[in-house]
Amino acid sequence: NKKDSKRPAQIQNQPVSNGLPATPTWPHLKFEFLQPEKIRDINRKTPKDPDYDPKTIHVPTDFLNNQTPAMRQWWELKSKHFDCVFFYKIGKFYELYHMDAVIGVNELSLTYMRGEFAHSGFPEIGYGRYSASLIERGYKVARIEQTENPEMMAARCSKMARPTKFDKVVKREICQVSTRGTRVYTPLDVEASTPNSNYLLSLVEKCDLASTISSFGVCFIDTTIGEFYLGQFVDDRCNSRLLTLLAHHPPVHVIYERGTLSQKTLQLINNTLPVALKEPLQRESQFWSATTVLKKLHEGSYFKKENDSSFAWPEGLKPYLNEGDSLGLTPADNKELAIHALGGCVYLLKEFLLEQQLLAQGCFNTYTPPDFSAASSRAGLNYANTMVIDAVTIKNLRLFGDGSLIGILDRCCTAFGKRLLREWICRPSCRKNVIIERQEAVQELVDRMDVMQSARAILSTLPDLERLLSKIHAQGNAARMKDHPDGRAIMFEGPTYSKRVIVDFTTTLAKFEEVLKFIELFDDFKSSLITRYTRYEPDGEFPQLRETLDYFKTAFDHEEAKKQGYIVPKKGVDAEYDSVLIELAENKKDLDRYLEKQKQHFGVKITFHGADRKRYQIEVPESQVKKVGPGYELTSQRKGFKRYYTAEAKELLARQMNAEEHKDKVLKDLNRRIFAQFSEKYDMWHAAIHKLATMDVLISLADYARNGDMCIPEIHDGSDGEVFIRIKDGKHPCITSDNFIPNDTSLANDDAASFMILTGPNMGGKSTLMRQVGLITIMAQIGSYVPASSCCITLVDRIFTRLGANDDILAGQSTFLVELSETAAILQHATPYSLVLVDELGRGTSTYDGTAIAAAVVNALTKLKCLTLFSTHYHSLVEDYKTNKEVTLAHMACMVETEEEEVSQETVKFLYRLSEGACPKSYGFNVARLAGVSSIITKRAHEIARRMEQETNHKHIFNALCKANGAGIRSLIATI
Repeated sequence: NKKDSKRPAQIQNQPVSNGLPATPTWPHLKFEFLQPEKIRDINRKTPKDPDYDPKTIHVPTDFLNNQTPAMRQWWELKSKHFDCVFFYKIGKFYELYHMDAVIGVNELSLTYMRGEFAHSGFPEIGYGRYSASLIERGYKVARIEQTENPEMMAARCSKMARPTKFDKVVKREICQVSTRGTRVYTPLDVEASTPNSNYLLSLVEKCDLASTISSFGVCFIDTTIGEFYLGQFVDDRCNSRLLTLLAHHPPVHVIYERGTLSQKTLQLINNTLPVALKEPLQRESQFWSATTVLKKLHEGSYFKKENDSSFAWPEGLKPYLNEGDSLGLTPADNKELAIHALGGCVYLLKEFLLEQQLLAQGCFNTYTPPDFSAASSRAGLNYANTMVIDAVTIKNLRLFGDGSLIGILDRCCTAFGKRLLREWICRPSCRKNVIIERQEAVQELVDRMDVMQSARAILSTLPDLERLLSKIHAQGNAARMKDHPDGRAIMFEGPTYSKRVIVDFTTTLAKFEEVLKFIELFDDFKSSLITRYTRYEPDGEFPQLRETLDYFKTAFDHEEAKKQGYIVPKKGVDAEYDSVLIELAENKKDLDRYLEKQKQHFGVKITFHGADRKRYQIEVPESQVKKVGPGYELTSQRKGFKRYYTAEAKELLARQMNAEEHKDKVLKDLNRRIFAQFSEKYDMWHAAIHKLATMDVLISLADYARNGDMCIPEIHDGSDGEVFIRIKDGKHPCITSDNFIPNDTSLANDDAASFMILTGPNMGGKSTLMRQVGLITIMAQIGSYVPASSCCITLVDRIFTRLGANDDILAGQSTFLVELSETAAILQHATPYSLVLVDELGRGTSTYDGTAIAAAVVNALTKLKCLTLFSTHYHSLVEDYKTNKEVTLAHMACMVETEEEEVSQETVKFLYRLSEGACPKSYGFNVARLAGVSSIITKRAHEIARRMEQETNHKHIFNALCKANGAGIRSLIATI
């Protein structure tokens, strides 16, 4: 526990050669209470008990009594946080013991220290790097700090009647618990490696047993930014809304109330989020009810103003509170599940010591499922703001991940721009005016490459300002700095961390200065969106930052602050600091007056002597000692001089020391107060970042528009009742091959029906064409250029996809069940303004059943008149619709060559060109040949196929004969 660079003697060991011993026999592997059959939680419940808490463990008292004081302290903390890897501070090092040490060696390549039990560690300054590495691997990491020094420990023990040896150890407290979903970037942490949001999701479910339909309450947050989202919704049988939430805002940490989620929902979470941390919490004691969390929020200091301590609910929370309850302690009707979900979230954040800094930001938003307003709208265009893209469509169209749409469009320079682009792709606009504004902005940027390059140069230098805002807010929160154990922690690298905080702050200020230069680049732009977002209020929407930036620019010496690690404000910046300086100046005047009075009294030069608590002794020459009166107290002497204190001097010393202590106290809190001043303008800074993010996305789309043959889509709002898609020379945006064959696609336009049945050979490009149409539609509605020579579309309210053969093995769902579930969602929710992409429906069952279901779905969709591309290999289905004017037949063209007059050895050359009419065959034997199937088998298969085809043809002719008149019969007989 000594303040030196060496580890305490009890753990001062040498590394083991080559790290891990050949045969580990660590003591913790033999501890009886850690054996699987003996393990109990802190309340001594077994894993079979429904109330068992796996986050804790019972450690026997006799075991604790046999530990050293420091190790007993470690085990006591471990018993309450058994699921955490401890970084346990001893002196200047974080130590890992027992099972944690093994993890440290295996995952972090640390080295075992010599000794009886497993033990590894690293210097304090390495915390950020090592914790980030474990957290990214899915571990929960707890940082434990010393919050006493030996002197403080001794003072504490001196007040105890009979302190034991276990009392005589410096106090340690958990200061931070981190998972992938609960990270905040403190001065100890390394910066985020990705701009992506890693969400913490709190989930509540209420099942309707009669209908098997569930209602969900959700609360999710990106802790690095500090914005909460609350929502409540009724889901369908397939849990489409929950799946869409998980796709739009993918969580990496999910909490829920133990025993309340249905088996179906648990299975969905496990299958959809295989690597996310799932954490069940005990009812009420850990996962707070709606009334409990509202009470705790009201009683806490989260929403109290620092100046007057007045309480006010954040605006974003007010819609969730019952208006009849003046205190806001009752949830509003139909909002209880959402507030209950907030209860679980707040509990966890409190356990992780994060609730104060995150709640105090007061950023609460409502999450509304994107299809909410579409639910009651089947007759007209869904006038919601955005297109609905559900989880199935995100997956089937490959909007995210490798080889995805975002990979092609994302040329953003900033982290916050990248996050906004993802939001645009998840929710393309359904507002014509919004889309046109974006198109005009992108077009003007394309025409002004010089400005765009200058803008990108500035954007590329910007850090993640959105996350920096949250960091600065945390450092400026008075309640957190006062009550959080980090405020008591003894950090040996404290000066380094203080400098990091100052660097973050000054960097943020400097980069906002750069933002103002960025805004100036667009002074002569004409497009309405750019002018609105780059003109200062009130002419535009960009906030007036100059006055505030100038204030902080002159408030203190930035370079000196970065060098020293603390801020010394200039006059007029901090009233309390100014008053201290005035007090010190008055003291100096009084001291000068006192000294002058002493000079006059003794008639010679008099000086002060002494330092610190012995200052302001007057030093009198021995020749004048005779003038010393009864009020002078002799304190010391040197040759030729004697030193005295007077009552007045002692009073002046006391006043000076009080003033200096006051100054030190003010300076210690001054960083926080300056940060708090900055955070008072949080809404202004946040608004500026949002405008900047939008500009970054527009510039990214403009950069994309420069590549290849692109066009600006023509957008129709469907107000005239016409719904159509017309794409000329369209290309798949994610396939950049030079020899890609472009295609024209028309639905409900140019004599084409709104429903297209698409046929063609296997591997002929049907699925690619369908994805191409879906992706171009999304791009058009986010305001992007599209890869086509021309594109004209009516606004689409939702894209439905049924693409590919997907067995959901983990969920126990067959291909056919997955097909029908996705198809049921289409039939239930599609409107005439929807785009439906269905690929080979019915493949998961028998030919007859598959054909019948496909035919029934085609019939239902043609009645809905939604825009549909429907590919199939069921040629009997094509026959049924070849004269139907509600359906257009098309195929992916190919050339067929037959070798050695053997039809089974036919060679198909794909032309990848969309052509009119149906394709006569699917050419499956070509695929068999490409796959290496033996020619003997393909010949035999061809014979069987030819016989089956003849039988089918005979049936069609017989059916036609039965329906035909005399002339028709003669014609049919002639064909035979």
